[in-house]
Amino acid sequence: MLVYSYLPTKTNREIWTLEKEVNEKILKVVKERKKSSFHQKDLLQMIFENVKDSNLSKNAIENFVVDNCKNMYLAGFESTAVAATWCLMLLASNQDWQDRVRTEVLEICNGRIPDLGMLGKMKQVRSFGNIHYKNKLYTSGFKLS
Repeated sequence: MLVYSYLPTKTNREIWTLEKEVNEKILKVVKERKKSSFHQKDLLQMIFENVKDSNLSKNAIENFVVDNCKNMYLAGFESTAVAATWCLMLLASNQDWQDRVRTEVLEICNGRIPDLGMLGKMKQVRSFGNIHYKNKLYTSGFKLS
């Protein structure tokens, strides 16, 4: 099976092309960031600081930065998706909270797409999120029936 990943099949060529495009896009962002005079203290800046004094080649540094950017993006995407799934599952299993949150959202949004200002006014939504994370609404004994 491992040998097939190196053969130039149609699927492998598509994978290689897509991987090259993603790497180029990430490197473009990285290069733009390096050129800018404003340096935020964020994860990307921390990666830059960790490799700037290394003995790695330019290619190895680029690979390191690209791989870390991919990991951060995928980790963020995955954790957000899991958190959203849990919230929806918990709302589905608790009709009282579901009704309270739905009523509040309909009241505040009034048929419009929610924006940041509206989200700040949603006390029930924030309250549900706090209970979900702080009080562990889903306990070890929680099960779906």
